[in-house]
Amino acid sequence: ELEAFVEAGDKPIVFTPGTGHRQVRKFFEEALDAVQRLGRRAIFATRQVLDLPPLPSSVLAVEYVPFSLLLPRSAALVYHGGIGTCSQALAAGIPHLVMAMAHDQPDNANRLRRLGVGMGITPRQFKGPRVAECLKHLLESPEVAQHCADCARRMRSDPYLEVLLDWIEKH
Repeated sequence: ELEAFVEAGDKPIVFTPGTGHRQVRKFFEEALDAVQRLGRRAIFATRQVLDLPPLPSSVLAVEYVPFSLLLPRSAALVYHGGIGTCSQALAAGIPHLVMAMAHDQPDNANRLRRLGVGMGITPRQFKGPRVAECLKHLLESPEVAQHCADCARRMRSDPYLEVLLDWIEKH
């Protein structure tokens, strides 16, 4: 179902509030409002699919998907700013919209902004019109696209990774 959805149109925007976020309905209501304002397709990734609002056919809900496989086929990622998810989106070369809530997330959002690959908004600012405005900028900016491509290229060409992998294979 996921493969068919991804192949059926423009690259979707992926939304995930993170595994620690327990009140997902409001997050996804605002996400749905944003993608409808933009006329975009979306994938909502959450273990709490029963808490989602009713979804149109332009939005697919999934309980789990390997981001390493999905994000390279996506337009952007809207998420909590956790470092694991962040690294997957950097490697995929897509823009980030971060709704940081705690721990390292605000700092990660700030670093993504400084890299030119994303923006951060607070949970209070996470409203459909504002999310749509941020995504429109991230998706239409040639500068953001270039910075995303540069980050993905740097992550793929890390010579230390090859050295590390060779060492692991030998030991």
